[in-house]
Amino acid sequence: MKSSKSLFFITTIFAAFILCLFSYILFIYKTDYLKIYVVYYKPAPLIKSEIFTPIQGGRSIVATPSRQGTFTPEQIDWLNQNMIGDDTGENISNLNRYFAELTALYWIWKNTDSPYVGMFHYRRFLCINDNSRYPMLTFPSMRFRHLGIKHLEKFSQEFLHNLELEKKYILPWFATHDIIVSEPIKINAYKQYQKEHIISDLDKALEIIRKKYPQMYDFANQTLKSDEGFYPTNMFITRREILNSYATWLFSILHPLYQQIKDELPARNTEQKLAFAYLGERLFTVYLKYEQAYHGLRIKEVPFALASDFFTPPPNAPYIYLKTPQWEDTFIQQENNRICSFNNAYKNCGKYEFLPQNRLKIKWDDGNASYFKHHNNNEFELEK
Repeated sequence: MKSSKSLFFITTIFAAFILCLFSYILFIYKTDYLKIYVVYYKPAPLIKSEIFTPIQGGRSIVATPSRQGTFTPEQIDWLNQNMIGDDTGENISNLNRYFAELTALYWIWKNTDSPYVGMFHYRRFLCINDNSRYPMLTFPSMRFRHLGIKHLEKFSQEFLHNLELEKKYILPWFATHDIIVSEPIKINAYKQYQKEHIISDLDKALEIIRKKYPQMYDFANQTLKSDEGFYPTNMFITRREILNSYATWLFSILHPLYQQIKDELPARNTEQKLAFAYLGERLFTVYLKYEQAYHGLRIKEVPFALASDFFTPPPNAPYIYLKTPQWEDTFIQQENNRICSFNNAYKNCGKYEFLPQNRLKIKWDDGNASYFKHHNNNEFELEK
C-alpha cells in the first residue's frame, strides 16, 4: 500500500514538473519574451516579425528637416502606418537630431518590459551564425558580413534565418552569456574620436564619470585610450535587467552633458550634431568592459551584418564580376574556391572552377550550375 502511494506521489510530482516545464517553454516561445527593436528614421525595407518590431526614431520631429532633407507627407504616412514611434510614454524623441538611435533606446528602456530585449538598425544586424553564407569583408580594424540592400527588398525570413536571428538560435546563448554585441573596431577609441569628432565632448563625458562614478574614471580612461577598440553601432541583445542598469548609467551621463553643450549644437554640421550617438558607442564599451572586469559580465561578440548598395569591394579583396541577362554583380572570393555575392538578391554563394578556354563554372548553393565566359579583366558573362 505504501509502495502504491509512493508511486502515485512520484508520478504526480513528475507530471507537475513536466507541466511546469511545458508552460515555461510555451511562455518563452509564444509570448513577448524576446523583442528586438529595429530603428528607422526614414522609409526603408521593413523588418518585422514575431520578435522584430520596427520603431521610428525622432517621430515627434519627423516633419522638420533631417539628414535626408524634409520627408514628404507620403513618406511620413508610411512610417506612421508601418511602425511604432519613440514619441509615446516617457521619451526624448525631440532630441533625435543629436541622439539618433539613442532616443529609441531611451523609449525601449522606459516603455517596454520583455525579459530579453535588443536593438538593431534598419540595415545593420548582428550575425550569430559563424557559417553564414553572406560574404565576410575584412579590414585592418574590423570585419562585417555584407548582405546587399536587395536582400531586404521583398523581405522574407530567409536572411534572418541565415544570420540565426530567431528565438531558437538566440535564447540558448544566454545560458552562457549575458549580452550579445558587435565585435569591436580595433583602434584607439580616444584618438579616433579626436580625429573624427569634437574631443571636448568626450572629455566632458569623462569628467561627468569622474564626478558621478569615481570608481570607474581610471578604468574608462584606460579603456578608451587602449588599442582594444570600441563596440560600434549601439546594437545588442541582452537581459532586461542589464539594459535597465546600462541605460540608467548612460543617460545619467548624457543628460547633464546635453545641458552643458546644447546651446552650441544647432551650429554644428549634421555629422557633429550626432555627438551623443557617437559618444554612446564609446560609453557602451566602457560600461560593458567595466562590468566584465569587476562583476563578471559575460559578453558574446559577433560580427555585424550590413545591408548596403553603396560599398565597393575592399582594395585587396579578390573578386569577379558576373553578368547575366537578369542580373549582374560583384562576387567576393572566399576560401575553398567559393564566391559570395556582394549585392545580389538572386544568387548568393557557390563553388567556382576555371575551365579551359577561359570559361568559368559555378555550382551554386541551391544545386544549380552556371557557365560563364571571360569578357574583360575580372568580368565574366553568362554563356548563351
